[in-house]
Amino acid sequence: MERSSQKEIQVSGPTVVVLGAGINGAALARQFVLNKADVILADTRDVAAGTTAWSTRLIHGGLRYLEYGEFDLVRESLAERNKLVKMAPHLVKPLRFAVPLRRRLGGMLAAAARIVGCEALAQWLTTSRGRGSWAVGIGLTLYDMFSRDASWPVHAMKRAGSPGLPQVDAQQFPWIATYFDAQCIFPERLTVELLVDAEAHAARHGQRFHVVTHHDWSLDSDGQFVCTSKPAKRSGCQKSAESLSVHPDVIINATGAWVDQTLSGLCRSASSVDCGHDVAEGLIRGTKGSHIILEDVSLRDALGEDGIYAEAPDGRPIFLLPFAEEQVLVGTTDIPVQGDPGLARTDQSEVDYLIKAVSRIVPQCQLSGKNIVQHYCGVRPLPGPRVTGRAAGTPGSVTRRHLLLRDEGATIPTWSIVGGKLTTCRSLAEESVRKVFAELGFPIIDKNSQRVLPGCLYEEDREACDSRTKNVAARSGIPEESIEAVSQWAVGLYGRRAPHVFENMMQCSQAAMLPPLIGDSGLPTAAAVFAIEQEWALSLGDLIERRLMLIFHPQLSLATLHDLAEILVVMGCLQPADRESAVLSEVKCLQDLYGKKIVTQ
Repeated sequence: MERSSQKEIQVSGPTVVVLGAGINGAALARQFVLNKADVILADTRDVAAGTTAWSTRLIHGGLRYLEYGEFDLVRESLAERNKLVKMAPHLVKPLRFAVPLRRRLGGMLAAAARIVGCEALAQWLTTSRGRGSWAVGIGLTLYDMFSRDASWPVHAMKRAGSPGLPQVDAQQFPWIATYFDAQCIFPERLTVELLVDAEAHAARHGQRFHVVTHHDWSLDSDGQFVCTSKPAKRSGCQKSAESLSVHPDVIINATGAWVDQTLSGLCRSASSVDCGHDVAEGLIRGTKGSHIILEDVSLRDALGEDGIYAEAPDGRPIFLLPFAEEQVLVGTTDIPVQGDPGLARTDQSEVDYLIKAVSRIVPQCQLSGKNIVQHYCGVRPLPGPRVTGRAAGTPGSVTRRHLLLRDEGATIPTWSIVGGKLTTCRSLAEESVRKVFAELGFPIIDKNSQRVLPGCLYEEDREACDSRTKNVAARSGIPEESIEAVSQWAVGLYGRRAPHVFENMMQCSQAAMLPPLIGDSGLPTAAAVFAIEQEWALSLGDLIERRLMLIFHPQLSLATLHDLAEILVVMGCLQPADRESAVLSEVKCLQDLYGKKIVTQ
C-alpha cells in the first residue's frame, strides 16, 4: 500500500471494515472477500499480535465441553478440526492425547452437576475424586460419534506403562485413555495464510482488500473511517500508508479481549457525547491464561510424540504438549482479570502452579523453574455476565462458543465478535457473514467450506515440493551445506508456498546485497524479505514473533536481531538511525512478554 498523506478509497460494492487482525478477524476478512465484499482489515498492532499468539496452540473439539452439556459446540469444533487439518495440513497436524486416570469410578456426579448448573458442587467433586475411566470413556465415545470422520482413530483405554504410551506415574495413574485431536504450533502463520488467500482472491476478482496494521483509527461523525499510521511506523516503508479513509457499509469488531475498548472508541470518535458503552459492564469477561515452555530431556522422552491432557490438583485441565525439537509446552491457567489485556503478564504463582501440576503427573522428571526457557500469557475474550446473564460461576464454566452481537445504537451497522476459539475461526466467519449479509440484504456468493489455504501441502506431495524448494534455494544463493536444513524449515513453515520465498528474493533488487542467512539462526534472509514484501511485516517484532517464528528458536541471538534490523533498513521499513534502538526495544519486549533471554555471544 503506497504512502500518502490522505487516500480516499473509491468503492462500488459493499465495503466492510474488520477491526482486529487476529485469527477471527483474518477468517472474517477472507470470508467477506469470498462473498464479493471490499474489505479493510485494520489493527493497531500486527497481524495475530493479541489473543491468537497467546493460545495453547491446539485445534480441538473441546472434550471438557461435554461436561457442561455443550454438545453442539463439540460437534462444531470437531467438524472444524477435521476441515482445518485438510485445509492447512502443513500447519495443523493430528496429535494423540493421553489422559492419565486415577480410578475407575468418579466424574459421573461432577458431570451431572455441571450440566444442571451446580458448578460449585461439580468443582468439589472433581477436586476430591477426579475423573474416572468410566466417565472419561463415555465422554470419548461421544467424542468419536460427534467427529463423524472415519479417518480419525477412535479412543482407547489402556493400562499405564503399556508400550508406546507417555511415561506417567503408573502408581498414581494406573489407566490411560487415548484419543486424537490436532495441534497448530504456529497459529500466527495460519492467520497470515488466511489473509494471503483473501488478498489473492480479491486480486483475481477486482476487489479491494487492504491489511492496515500498526495504525490508529477513528470514525468521524459523517461515517468516515480513518486509519492513521502510528508515528513510530512512519519510516518510509512502502507497505505503510500514513493515512487512508473509507465510508464502510459494515464494521465488524473482532478485537478479542479489546472488544469493549474498541466499542467505546468507536462511540467517542463518532460522537461528541457519551454513547453509554460502559467497559466495566461490557460484553467481555476476561480470564488470564499463562503457559510455560520447558526444556528437559527426561520430560520430552516421557512425553514422546504424544500430548497429555490431565488435571491439576484443583481439577483444572492441564496440557503437556510436544513443542519444537526438545521442548514441552504446558498450559494453562484461567484467572479472572480486568483492565488493559495488553498488560497481562505471567506471574510466579502461575509458574509454580503449572510446575506443580506437571511434577504430579511425571514426578520422575524432577522439574523446577530452571527448566523454563520462556513463558507467555494472554486474556481470553469470554462472554461477560451482560451477555450470558450469569454473574457467578468459575472461569472454566463460561462458554467457549462465539457470539455475534449487533450494536443497535451505531450509525453504521456494527457487530462485535464475543468469545470463540482458534478451532472455530472458519465457522465463526461463515456464520457471521451469513447473518450480517442477511440483515443488510447482500447475497451470499461463496458456500465452499472446504477451500484450502495457499500453503496446503499433503504428505504425498511433500517430496516434490521439497525438491523444488532446494533447487530454487540453491539458485537464490543459499550455501550448499545449508540447503537441506533451510529447505526443510521452509517447507514446514510455508508448505506449498516455500519455493516462492526464494523466487521472491531473486526478484527483489533491494535485497541483492544482503547475506543469504540471517545472523547465526541458519534461516534464510529470503524469508524475512518475503514477510516484508508479501506478508505485511513492518517491524522486528513482526518478523521475530509472528512471521519467522524465531521467538521459539532455542538460541535466538543478538546477531540475528541485528541482521533482521539491517534487512528492515534495506527494505525501507526502518531508518538507519533507528536500527540500534529498534534492537534494544525488541530485546526488552522479548524479556517482558516471554521471559526470553537473548544469546549475546
